Amino acid sequence: MKDRPDVFELLINELSEIVIVLLDTEGRFISWNPGVQMQFGYTRDEFVGQHLRILFPAADRAAGAAEQELQQARATGRVSDTRWLVNRDGQQVFAEGLIVAIRDSAGTVVGFGKVIQNVTGRRVAEQDLERANERLKNMADELQRSNEDLEEFARIASHDLGAPIVSTRWLVDLLSTRHGSELDAEGQKCLKQIRLGLERMSDLVEAVLAHARAGKDAIRSAEPVPAENAFVAALENLRKDVETSGAVISHDRLPDLFIQPQPLTQLFQNLLSNAIKYRRADRPVQIRILVTRKGPMCQIGVIDNGIGIEKEWFERIFQPLQRCHGMDVPGSGIGLATCKKIVTRAGGRIWVDSVVGSGSTFYFTLPGPPFEPY
Repeated sequence: MKDRPDVFELLINELSEIVIVLLDTEGRFISWNPGVQMQFGYTRDEFVGQHLRILFPAADRAAGAAEQELQQARATGRVSDTRWLVNRDGQQVFAEGLIVAIRDSAGTVVGFGKVIQNVTGRRVAEQDLERANERLKNMADELQRSNEDLEEFARIASHDLGAPIVSTRWLVDLLSTRHGSELDAEGQKCLKQIRLGLERMSDLVEAVLAHARAGKDAIRSAEPVPAENAFVAALENLRKDVETSGAVISHDRLPDLFIQPQPLTQLFQNLLSNAIKYRRADRPVQIRILVTRKGPMCQIGVIDNGIGIEKEWFERIFQPLQRCHGMDVPGSGIGLATCKKIVTRAGGRIWVDSVVGSGSTFYFTLPGPPFEPY
């Protein structure tokens, strides 16, 4: 029993990463542990006899912060704080501290004990994180403004370009009706090419607007959304193309996904439309939707038996205005870029695997709820 105080003192002296000091009733240091020298740079002779305020920055000393802390501890028994202090060289130390009033048996304050832990590293990390978060917030705000500007530009462009397209279509129809019989085969061919060009221009304008809108609104959903509903909506939008092509479409049971219904519908619609467009003339169109669970993500494959894609185009087709089949097949060259934009913003990825002449499989992943066996 008589050795316990010595053991306790040894323990305190070993805790050099923590400052433990005793102060008299006026707030002057009367005892210390080696943590003072390690954390603040003072030797025992330099430190003992100094007032608590020596550890406070100049502004806090002038404001009497140390005296206020002692007074509060005297009144309430203990005070904890987290503040900037200064070491012997004047460098700032961010510290968590606790000061306790020590009383005798009569309840009279006879001194104070103070424990200080240097948490500068943690504070610097917090400040770095705060600055990083602020930069991310600014980037997000700037991206939001950029998306809004892009959507506004696309809307204006769609309106301003749409009007002359409609007007030109009317003039072409008028020319064909009134003077078509006067045109030779070459003239008729020119009229047909003009119509096709106007249709593709109209498709391109609408596709640009849809691509811009895909980046404006939130795409991820806080609650899981039935992919089945989005798939059915996409099929309804493509009813004419499906019936005209005679496409046979089958699918696995579709999962719930953390994505808004409208962009998911657009995603299915673009991929199904591509599968129908790029079909082979010598076989019926067959499309299958395959679902596979990949951890927290659901992988969906849209498999077709169309004309296929050459390997060197596997990446390029997801960029805007890239058309590996040229003008042979109608389209804007933006649909797959929009698909990539939707999937990426929802937290997934999209890619393609294909064999020329045999068909293509477009895969995409999206976050889903915990797996439940069907």
